[in-house]
Amino acid sequence: MKIILRRISIVIYAIIGWCILLPLSSLFPKKKDLIVFIGGRKEGLFQGNIKFLYQHLEKTHKNLYFLTYSRKEYIEIKKHYNKVICYPSIKSIYLLLRCKIAVVDIYEWIKDFRYFLLFRSKIVQLWHGVGFKRIQLDSPSYIEDQKKFFPSLEAILYALYPKYDVLISTSEFYTEQLFKRAFKSKKIIECGYPRNDIFFRETTKNDLIRCDIEAYNKIWQYKKEDYKLILYAPTYRETGGDPISSQAIQLHDLNQYAKNNKLIFVFKFHTYTNLSDNQEFFSNILSFDNELDVYPALKMMDLLITDYSSIYMDYLLLNKPILYYPYDYEKYIEKDRAIQFDYEWITAGEKCYSQKELLDWISHILMDGKDTQQVKRSEICDLAFTYKDGKASERISNEIDKMLMK
Repeated sequence: MKIILRRISIVIYAIIGWCILLPLSSLFPKKKDLIVFIGGRKEGLFQGNIKFLYQHLEKTHKNLYFLTYSRKEYIEIKKHYNKVICYPSIKSIYLLLRCKIAVVDIYEWIKDFRYFLLFRSKIVQLWHGVGFKRIQLDSPSYIEDQKKFFPSLEAILYALYPKYDVLISTSEFYTEQLFKRAFKSKKIIECGYPRNDIFFRETTKNDLIRCDIEAYNKIWQYKKEDYKLILYAPTYRETGGDPISSQAIQLHDLNQYAKNNKLIFVFKFHTYTNLSDNQEFFSNILSFDNELDVYPALKMMDLLITDYSSIYMDYLLLNKPILYYPYDYEKYIEKDRAIQFDYEWITAGEKCYSQKELLDWISHILMDGKDTQQVKRSEICDLAFTYKDGKASERISNEIDKMLMK
């Protein structure tokens, strides 16, 4: 019964989208300078590449709007920028029908009829990271669905895999090995990511919008007191679980090690990771809100620990040590996400499979000064980034200006 109801809802959605909204979009002429940024994640958040490119363009483009699906996000961003709209509303629908260019950084922008409202607009896809996971049209789930009739039909009816006018890449390597296979796009340009521009300049007040200010200020203070700062940023497990509930991280032992060595561990979990509340206070472990922007704090870190998150690629631009803690590697690649490159080859740091091994390597790197991965980091960074100059937003802005002039 649930399957039947779902298929009926898909058909109704497709009729409204393809037969009503899409023809309606032809009745509204595009306003030649209107640009709408659509927030990331399911809630339409002001973060990542969307946030930093919007802030760059907002200085020079008057007819620029940020669209969110969250009333909470709308209220927060409205404190800083006047042209914020919440979807769905009459104004937001009108702006989508009339906008010349929509800028997105994730695939959820198509949902809730937005694909049909923007059918005749130009779409710029920034995307939100490069690493080694298989995504979109290159994902095994998509390839497998093509062999089945209804899942493929569902993708067509929902318009799940649109064709973009411009897709942003970070290098020729990722253009050829990732983006050409994963997306349909008329044009791919290698500009770099706007969120990384912050690494090459002083942090501004606006950079701290949607940042965990309390945690950021503590990090800043610890930095001034000569603590070594370690960011632990594990990725999301689609099958559930996290390093704490899996006991891969023993908080008491970790905190004692940090106290003994004048270290601060900053925990920043993935947005979608649901952590059980832990009310116990640990003096040398700082939690960074997992729904807020950690990039302003990233350049203050002395070392990054991650597992499969693409955040390590961004961190390469800072040329600082990285450790990998893939304690559940076999389970992850079998049940969570498929990877497209050899894990040992595409990463640039030592691999640790127990907390003891992890702490030993932290001691080698931060206390003993034995950083053995500088050459490898440089090689992978050169592979991943054509530009290392903090001008990604400027290059994308120039491309958008060309589109507006046509």
